Amino acid sequence: MFRTIFSKMMLIFIVALFLCFNLTAVLFNVSLNRYVINQRSEVLNVYGERISTALNILVDNKMDYNSSVIFQNMLEVVANNTSSLIWIVDDMGNILAYSQIPAQFIKKLESSHGVYQLTNPKQYAMSGYESSSNETGTFYGLFDETGMQWLTVKIPFSFPNIIINGKSFKGNVMMHTPIPEIQKTGSAIINLFLPSITISLIVSLFFLYFLSKRITSPLNQMTQAARKISSGEWQSKLTYKGNDEVAILAKSFNHMIETLENLEKMRRDFVANISHELRTPMTSINGFIEGILDGTIPQDKQKEYLVIVKDEVKRLQRLVSDMLDIARMEAGETKINITVFDICEMVRISVIQLQQAFEEKNINFRANFEQEAMLVRADRDAIQRVLINLLHNAVKFTPQDGQISVSITETKGKAEITVSNTGIGISEEDLPYIFDRFHKGDKSRGKDKTSVGLGLYIVKNIIKAHSEEINVISETNKGTSFTFSLPLNDN
Repeated sequence: MFRTIFSKMMLIFIVALFLCFNLTAVLFNVSLNRYVINQRSEVLNVYGERISTALNILVDNKMDYNSSVIFQNMLEVVANNTSSLIWIVDDMGNILAYSQIPAQFIKKLESSHGVYQLTNPKQYAMSGYESSSNETGTFYGLFDETGMQWLTVKIPFSFPNIIINGKSFKGNVMMHTPIPEIQKTGSAIINLFLPSITISLIVSLFFLYFLSKRITSPLNQMTQAARKISSGEWQSKLTYKGNDEVAILAKSFNHMIETLENLEKMRRDFVANISHELRTPMTSINGFIEGILDGTIPQDKQKEYLVIVKDEVKRLQRLVSDMLDIARMEAGETKINITVFDICEMVRISVIQLQQAFEEKNINFRANFEQEAMLVRADRDAIQRVLINLLHNAVKFTPQDGQISVSITETKGKAEITVSNTGIGISEEDLPYIFDRFHKGDKSRGKDKTSVGLGLYIVKNIIKAHSEEINVISETNKGTSFTFSLPLNDN
C-alpha cells in the first residue's frame, strides 16, 4: 500500500519537475530573446540617429550631388556594418533612398516613376511621437519568404520647412535586420535543457528511491508490528536511527507499544486482583453463613461472625462503588458541586475517621496548617474522598511507629495540600504509572493486599475535574508526598 502511494507521489514529482524545467526553458528563452532584441535595437538606434543627422545635413545642402553621394555611401557602409537594410521612407510609403532592396522584396513593392513604394499603410505609418520605435516579425508580410524573424527600427524625421504636395516633408529612417539568433537561441536552449532535464530526472529518481525506502520501510514495519500486536505479540518494536520525522514516528510507535503493553499488564493484574477481591469475601461470607445454618458455629459465636460478614459485604460495596465511580468519570457523567468549606477542618475530620487505622500501627500524625482555617471552593464530598484515599494509602504503606503529616499552605492564591508519609516509598519504575487505572506497584510494599489500584486513579480524576493538578514526590525507603491545590474563596 505504502509503495503504491509513494510510486504515485514519485510520478507526480517527476511530472512537476519536468513541467518546471520546461517552464524555466520557456521563460529563459523569452528573456534571452528580449535581451537580444534590445541589444540589437540599441545598436540600430545609434546608427539610425546618425543617419537622421546626415539626412538633415543633406536637406540643408539642398540635396546637391556631392552630399547625395556621401549620404548614399554612408547608407551602404552602415548597412554593411550592421547587417541591415536601410530605407528612407516618407509618410506616403515612398522609399526615397535605400542601401539595398533585395530582388525577393521588390516584387512585393509597388513602383511609380522609378520610386518603390510600400503597399501596407501599417508599414510606413508614423509613430505619432518623435522617439524611435521597433517591432519584430516579418514587417507585415514583407519578409515572409526569408523564413526568419526581422527587427525593424524606425527613427522618425520631419522637415516643416519643406512642403511637398501641400504637406510638410516627414517620414522614417527604417533599419531592417534579420535576427536569426532568436531561432538559434530556442534551439540552443532546448539542446541545453534536454540533457539537464534528463540528468536531473535521473538524480531525482535516485534520491526519491532511497527516500521512499527510508520512509516506507518503517511504515511497513509499523504495519507488520501492528498486526502482531493485534494478535498479542508485544515484542514487535521498531528500530530507527537519526532524529528526523520518521525516527520520531518510530519512537512514538514504540512508546505506544510500551503503553499498550503496560495497559494490558494492568488489565491482567486487575482481572486477577478483582477476581481475588471478589472471591475472598464471598468465600468467607458463604463459609460463615453455612456454618451458622448447619450449626457448626455455636449460637453464642454467631453474632461475632455476622459482624465479619457485614465487614466483608461493606468491602464488596466499596469495590463496586469504586468501579461505578470510574465508569461515570470516564463517561463524563460526574458533576462537581462547588461549595465553600474549611479545608483544615476537612483534614481533621478525615483523620478522625481513620483514627483506628492510625492507632493499630501506632502512627504519629502531624498537622502543619499555615492558618487555623482556610476556605476553599470545591466539591466537599469529592475532596473528602481525596483526603481519605491519600491518608488511607499513606497508612497502608507506612511501617509500624511511622509518621504521617498533612500540611496546608497558601501559594499564589491557592490552598496547597500535601500528604506525606515515612513509608517505603515508590520505585522509580512505578512512579510514572502511579495514577494509572488498576496500577499496583511492588506487591511486597505492605501487608495490605486489598487494593486493586483504583484509589489514586479516582483521586487524580477528582482533582482534574476541579481543573487542578496533583503531583507526587517519592524516594525509596524514605517516604512519599502527594501535593494538590484548590482555589481559595476570594470573598
